[in-house]
Amino acid sequence: MLAITFDTGMFFSIMLKAMRAKRVLEIGTSTGFSTLWFADAIMSGAGKPHIITIEASLEKIRLAEKNFVQTGIDDIIEIKQGTAIDVLRRIKKKNYFDFVFIDADKESMLEYFDLVLPMTRTGGIIAADNMLFPEHFRPDMEKYARYVRHRANVQSVTVPVGMGEEVTLKLG
Repeated sequence: MLAITFDTGMFFSIMLKAMRAKRVLEIGTSTGFSTLWFADAIMSGAGKPHIITIEASLEKIRLAEKNFVQTGIDDIIEIKQGTAIDVLRRIKKKNYFDFVFIDADKESMLEYFDLVLPMTRTGGIIAADNMLFPEHFRPDMEKYARYVRHRANVQSVTVPVGMGEEVTLKLG
C-alpha cells in the first residue's frame, strides 16, 4: 500500500497551515497516513476542521479507522466508502474545500479534477500524488499535468518532493 513520504507530509502540513485550511477532501484514503498529516495541520488555529476521505476498499477503511481512533482524530474525519467518481458526484459542495488531495487510480485523474474543481474555493489547492514516481504512472500523470496546465482558471506546477506532487491553485 503506497503512502506519501515523510517529506511530502511535511510539505503539505506547512502548506495547509500557511493557507489556514480547515476543509479537506482526500480521494484515496489507503491506511490514512496522509489523512493524519492533513488532520494535524488543519487542527491548528481557529475554526472547525473537517476531512472527507474517499476509499473503495473496506479493508483499507478498517485500517484507517483504527489509525484515526488511535490518534484521536476520528471525530473530524468522515470516511465515504465507494468508488471515488460515484462519491464525488454525490458530494456537490460548491466552493467548500480549501484543499483537495487526489491519490487514487491514475486512469481517472482528469475526471476527478473536473469533479473537484467546482468544490474547491478560489485560492484553494488541488494536489495530485505520484507525478514522478513510480515510473509506470508517468504516462497518466503527464496527461494529467498537460490537462490542468491548459485550464484558464488555475495555475499548476510539479513539485519534486516525495513521489512528485502536482500543486494546482484555483484562481478567481
